[in-house]
Amino acid sequence: MIDLFRSESVVVRSMPTKDVSRWIVTFDNYGIGHGFDRPGFGQEFLRQSGVSALHVMGCQEDWYQYPEMAEAMAAARAATVGADRVMTYGSSMGGYAAIRFADAVRAHAVLALSPQYSIDPQKMPSETRWLQDSHRITWLPEVDGRIICRARPVVVFDPLEDGHQVTRIQRDIDIRQVALPYVSHPATTYLAETGLLKPLVLQALSGDFEHIAFGREARRRRGASSFYLSNLAMRQPAHRRGLALDLAQRAVKIGPSSPLASLALARLLSAEGRHDDAIKRLEGIVTSTKRAPVYLISYVDALVAAGRFDEARPYAREAVEALSHQAHLHAWEGALLQRLGEAREAVEAVERAIALDPRPQYFQLLETYRDDAEANALSQRNGAVRVPRMLARLSTAIRGVRKA
Repeated sequence: MIDLFRSESVVVRSMPTKDVSRWIVTFDNYGIGHGFDRPGFGQEFLRQSGVSALHVMGCQEDWYQYPEMAEAMAAARAATVGADRVMTYGSSMGGYAAIRFADAVRAHAVLALSPQYSIDPQKMPSETRWLQDSHRITWLPEVDGRIICRARPVVVFDPLEDGHQVTRIQRDIDIRQVALPYVSHPATTYLAETGLLKPLVLQALSGDFEHIAFGREARRRRGASSFYLSNLAMRQPAHRRGLALDLAQRAVKIGPSSPLASLALARLLSAEGRHDDAIKRLEGIVTSTKRAPVYLISYVDALVAAGRFDEARPYAREAVEALSHQAHLHAWEGALLQRLGEAREAVEAVERAIALDPRPQYFQLLETYRDDAEANALSQRNGAVRVPRMLARLSTAIRGVRKA
């Protein structure tokens, strides 16, 4: 393992195998981790498959908007000179990079799972999933401009989640698309569960990939996927709640150890008012995942839905501390504190959100919370106890700023 290029922002790490005639250049997905003391995207999978790899690793979730990317890609290109096949590969943010840097490494093939065209609000105003990052990042025209790609990328995605992004990619370049509704974002999880990820990667690398046949087979396997069924359950409208619960229960039977399948069922149980069942199931998920923050958040939401605000508070704090860089979670915690009548603490939580992401919705919440804090202080001086107002409105506002 050798670092071919390293700066404060990006590393290109070489992990060759015995076969150096084929190389895959990978790019990190969102949330894979900060810094460089970690595996690259797909590192162990590619090593076990006997495929030589270059792992391009960004220092954080910046969509590779680094001025030194040209130099980094030059190092990657030099390392694969003479190879029979070079493929760029990534999921989500990594899929964005796999398409955009394919020409820079002279790739013969591209595999992009659930990619973005861009998350720059000026280019993709409909994209709201990474708003905090999209406003933080300085978008470089040499990276985030019009796509030029000589290879014809293979793009696997859920059109309900990423159709707008893929449509925009197609305006710039020709692609081979495999659209799989209800596999969610990223499609990687579904492909791995159904045993399709490895053949997809190897066939795309070899040049033997047939996207129409692959799409047919991927759709055929949906009924045996707990991930697919749980996503399909969560997509059902309110008047099909019975069908949603049935689908979620089937998902859990197929994948009894899958926290994602169990989570979907818990959320639906909570929406049905079956709070004890939902909370019990979420307690099991939190334990089995060693208190992973994403599941703590859902556990707090279920406790709040059950009116168990005091119980929810320490778990909310734990989740926020684990993901303190995410502004929407500070606003989320502020809503809980407001419900508990702790207006001053709610103000402080929203101020933390604004420090990370000064969006208008947070300022609106801050104004409301400050009004309540001042009114509470006045009521206490007058010997009265005041219940926080506008809770329904606040709940609606928080749902609007929660990250998708």
